[in-house]
Amino acid sequence: MATKANHHFIPQFYLRGFSDGVGRKAKVFTFDSDTKTAFVTLVRNVGSRRHFFRIEADGVDPNAIEDAMAVIEGEFAAHLADVIKAKAFPTPEHFNSVMNILANISVRNPRLRELMSDFHKDIAERVSHMMLSSKEVWESQTEKMRRDGYPVNDDLTYEDMKEFHESKNYDIIIDQTHLIQMEFKMLDPVLECSARRNWCFVSAPEGHQYICSDDPVVLSWIDETNKGPYPPGHGLKGTMVFFPLTSNLLLIGTYEDLPKQMTHEPFQVVATNTHIARYSTKQIYARDGSFLIDLHNRSNVRGEDLPRLFDQKVPEQS
Repeated sequence: MATKANHHFIPQFYLRGFSDGVGRKAKVFTFDSDTKTAFVTLVRNVGSRRHFFRIEADGVDPNAIEDAMAVIEGEFAAHLADVIKAKAFPTPEHFNSVMNILANISVRNPRLRELMSDFHKDIAERVSHMMLSSKEVWESQTEKMRRDGYPVNDDLTYEDMKEFHESKNYDIIIDQTHLIQMEFKMLDPVLECSARRNWCFVSAPEGHQYICSDDPVVLSWIDETNKGPYPPGHGLKGTMVFFPLTSNLLLIGTYEDLPKQMTHEPFQVVATNTHIARYSTKQIYARDGSFLIDLHNRSNVRGEDLPRLFDQKVPEQS
């Protein structure tokens, strides 16, 4: 039986809030920073990777996580619709659903997974370098591996392994199931921090729209001139979380007091879109190409003009 290969790390029900159209026919304007192209495509065609949530574990369906999330997202979608309509959290269950959407999008995405993979690769390289620092260390470590029951290939000498390591003619592949497990462990801390923040529903003024991206939960310092030595984190005071809910509604969270609702000025919408675009991994999404962002050398650039700035066309994709 065919299995679902296109796994959405940006849920389709969420991304439809930035689309033109209804249901499965909804389309989004997309700008891709890698190819410097823009196109209009179906929601199901973006915010996804092949087999992104596929796991390999004995006795477990490889698509178990993807299938389970599809069931849970049904409830999330209904609660998100209620929250958007009310511009508030009608019940604690609605609040929990939106915080879960935020946490899952924040943690389970290609950018963070690549960072975790690179970290594990760096550790593996350092351990290999240490084990091959001398023949005595290598023999001591391989003997320990034998005692612990790990297989050791005695046909490979210390000299063979050192030459192989120094050649760098290899790739280190980190098990995806392990990375997914790490992502799940990160969810609870993000949820706990998000629950402690004060949240404000911010509306866009008439004629303006917020954008989304392939990594739309944006952390920022409230005062960029007084930021600490580390990047902003979910648990750090003095930080702000931007989470666009629809083209017309934004959620902002801080540890400081905030009003329950407010309306942005046009320049604030542009600043927010610029934050979201800069934090994106590869793509930004919008209802259409009329949104505005600032570039490093231009202000108030329309989304539909981005391809023209790079001498590209805007094709229509199915």
